[in-house]
Amino acid sequence: YLINMKKQISKGLFVSSKEVTEAIKERGGTQLLRLAMIIDVLYALIIYKLFLFLPRPDVDGFTKDDLVEVLSTSYLNYMVMFVGFVLVLIYWGQSNLQFGNLDRTDGKHSTLSLLQVITLMIYLYFVRLDVELDGAVIALQMESVFLAISGFFALWSWHYAIKNKLISRNLTKDEQGNIYLKLMPEPIVSVLTLPFAAFGPDIWTLSWLLLIPVGYISKRIRARISAKQTVEEKDK
Repeated sequence: YLINMKKQISKGLFVSSKEVTEAIKERGGTQLLRLAMIIDVLYALIIYKLFLFLPRPDVDGFTKDDLVEVLSTSYLNYMVMFVGFVLVLIYWGQSNLQFGNLDRTDGKHSTLSLLQVITLMIYLYFVRLDVELDGAVIALQMESVFLAISGFFALWSWHYAIKNKLISRNLTKDEQGNIYLKLMPEPIVSVLTLPFAAFGPDIWTLSWLLLIPVGYISKRIRARISAKQTVEEKDK
């Protein structure tokens, strides 16, 4: 019973129930172009929103006489902006990596892709709260949570794309696995940063440097897997 339930859940999450026809493939290719355009617009909006974290007279209530002092003391805003830019650019790069290896999309895959970007926009909302509430712990924690969810959606959509043969036919098994490993460091680090929020915004921000060792480990794993597959192919 448990095995059948697991199969049903797996099928519902990762496998499309539609029979793939040539018309569906053609429509999926057109839908992929539209989806990529929408996601690029959303990422552009996210980048624009990041610039709104700079001090502004209408929001922060300062005059021209206070400008130099405000700009020189707003280091937390700059740090938040920098981390935000780095993370958003990482996720945008991941999106390009995935979409560059797709032939088409379908309704479920499009939904997962849009949900990933929406969670990034919610992340920015908590970044705004983080700045306005002087690094409130709950705001920092929610930033970590929604970045982790965004990374989860990226992994889910890629797995779904592979299961339903939405990817390019020229993509090898090795390349498919490498993309999995490239998508993993950010959600892993997002979860790891969660407890650091209790120590304040500076420590929490610095905890994102965990991307360096986690990314390095991911690269080492990819290298080992590739080397193992090369040896296996030679043995054949």
